[in-house]
Amino acid sequence: MLGRLLKDIFGARVGPAAGPAAPPEPPAVQRLRKIAAAHSRAPLDRHLAILFGAAPAGRRGLLELTAEVLDRTGSALPPLKVLQRRFSTQTLIAYFLHARTLPGRWAECGVFSGASSLALCAAARSVDSAFDGAGLHLVDSFEGLGPAHERDHESVRGENGAEVLVPPVFREGHFRTDFAKVQAAFADFPGVEFHKGWIPDVLATLPEARWSFVHVDVDLYAPTRACLEYFLPRLVPGGAIVCDDYGAPTFPGAARAWDEVCEIGGIPFVELPTGQAVILKEG
Repeated sequence: MLGRLLKDIFGARVGPAAGPAAPPEPPAVQRLRKIAAAHSRAPLDRHLAILFGAAPAGRRGLLELTAEVLDRTGSALPPLKVLQRRFSTQTLIAYFLHARTLPGRWAECGVFSGASSLALCAAARSVDSAFDGAGLHLVDSFEGLGPAHERDHESVRGENGAEVLVPPVFREGHFRTDFAKVQAAFADFPGVEFHKGWIPDVLATLPEARWSFVHVDVDLYAPTRACLEYFLPRLVPGGAIVCDDYGAPTFPGAARAWDEVCEIGGIPFVELPTGQAVILKEG
């Protein structure tokens, strides 16, 4: 039962592999199993009403807006992510609306079904009826995850006490999505520009510009680092870069890339209770 639940949550196998003995299960997966089981028994609709019933998203209600966006993009939220997704979306919208008061363009790297970006568009239109998505650039291969870097592996102790490097829970190709369906979800926002390709290759094809908002949701070490190294020098004063995966236990490589770049550059940031990390450029 729990194994089936986790399969529904992750859309991927997280239990023992067939064939040779699987490496030890990472503590992150054990923790997610516990949370998933608890959430599956909880009255989530009541929690949502209490937490977000009056929460704004621009000039709209957050629950209404997110429900509309999830339906339009065909995105399903498993119990594990029902609450976290609303908190993280509310945070993302707040930084995006802040960025719209600054010069510069906006980007999301790691689009998947488009739910996050569509929420940003809907919130922006709620405060500006003429907003058509112009200035928002969406970057994704739409082919799923690329190959993992060694920095994406997690170190655990095997039964004999020896260190074992465990690869990411989600494997290469996971999160593949239908590009045409994602594009269709943005029919009301024709100004949005899509850039289909692998990071960092596709970053070189972006228009040379200044940026006031960047959402980095690419899961793995190498693309997270590539996004930071590309956008940080181009970020306007006051601009924000939000990393969705900083606190994600299933994607330790994203936090490692973020920490390395920020340490090298002496860049301050905050980690939010949602697991997101945010840089606000000084100056």
